[in-house]
Amino acid sequence: MVRVTAPGRGGIIGNPSDMYGGTVVSCSIGERADATISPSPRLILDVYGQWAEITDETDLQFDPKLHFLDVAKAVWRYLRRPESGFAEEIEADATFHVRAHSNIPLKAGCAGSTAMLLVILAGILRHFGARTTRHELAELARRIERHELGVHCGYQDQYMIIFGGLNCVDMRGKENHADGRDSPFATVEPLTQDVPELPFILANTGIQRSSSEFHAEPRKKWEQGDPKRQQGFERIGVLGRLGKKALLRQSWEWLGELMNENHRLTDELVGAGEENNRLIAAALKAGALGAKLSGAGRGGTIIALHEDPDWMGQQLLKAGAQRLIRFHAGPGLTIDQA
Repeated sequence: MVRVTAPGRGGIIGNPSDMYGGTVVSCSIGERADATISPSPRLILDVYGQWAEITDETDLQFDPKLHFLDVAKAVWRYLRRPESGFAEEIEADATFHVRAHSNIPLKAGCAGSTAMLLVILAGILRHFGARTTRHELAELARRIERHELGVHCGYQDQYMIIFGGLNCVDMRGKENHADGRDSPFATVEPLTQDVPELPFILANTGIQRSSSEFHAEPRKKWEQGDPKRQQGFERIGVLGRLGKKALLRQSWEWLGELMNENHRLTDELVGAGEENNRLIAAALKAGALGAKLSGAGRGGTIIALHEDPDWMGQQLLKAGAQRLIRFHAGPGLTIDQA
C-alpha cells in the first residue's frame, strides 16, 4: 500500500503573477490531503466520499456533479497517454483502489483541488514503481489540471504543495505556459530557516469559488495584449520579489505596503470580490499592516499581516470570516510505502 499526503498553501505576496511568469512568496498550511493506493481486483476510485468502479472508458467520463471524482479520473486518463511520459510504465488495464480525502477547505483558494490531484498522481506513480523528480511532478500535475481538467491555473500551487514550507517561487520564462523542452522549471527558493516569525493570519469567507473562473477572462485579455494587464501582472511579479526581501529583513511595515499594492492591482485587474474586499477593509481598519487576497477571488481566503495574528483573527471572525487558517511551514508532499 502507498500512502501520500500533501499540504494546502496560502499566498503571501506576488499572486496571481504565477499565471504570467511572475514571482510569489507562499507558505504551506497545516491542513493536508491524503491518499492511499492499494492492490485490488477491481479499479475503484473513492475520493472525498465520491465513489466509482471503473470497468471501461465510459466510466472515466466527466460528471459535473462529481468534481473530486473527476480529479482522479483525469489523472488515470492522462497517465496512460503517450504524452504523459509514463505510458510504458503504467499498465493500462491495471486494477487498484484509490482512497483520498482532505481537510483543506474546499474551493477556498488554498490549493485543495491541486493537493488532491497530486496525492493521487504521486500515489499511482509510486504504485507502479515510476520515479520522477519533484520539478517534473509539479509540471505533470499542472499539465493534467490545465489540459485534462480545463483549469486556468499558474504554477504556484503545484510547486508549493510538493516542496512545502515557506518559499519564493520564481516563474520567469513560464508566462506562455509552454510544455516543451525549452520551457524552464520554476525556481523554488526555501525561506523557512531564514524567517522564524510568520505574523500572518488567513481568513476564509466561506464562499466556495473556482480559481479557474477567476483567472480565465484576465488571462485571455493578457494574451490579446491588453497593456493594463500586461503591465499590472508584471508589477505584481516584481512585488513578489520585493516581498521576499522585506520578509527576509522582517521589515513588516514595508511588506504591508507591498501587500496592499498587490491587492489594489489584483482588484483592478481581475476583481477580488465584494466579500474579500470587505474582510480586507476590516483587517486594515483593525490595524493590519497589510491585507490582500490569498487565493480564489470573489470568494476564498484573505491574508492579514499583524503583530498579533491571533487577535487579528478574532477581529476577522467578528467581521464575518467563517474560518481561520494558519501557516505551517512543514513538509510538502510525502510518500510512504508499506
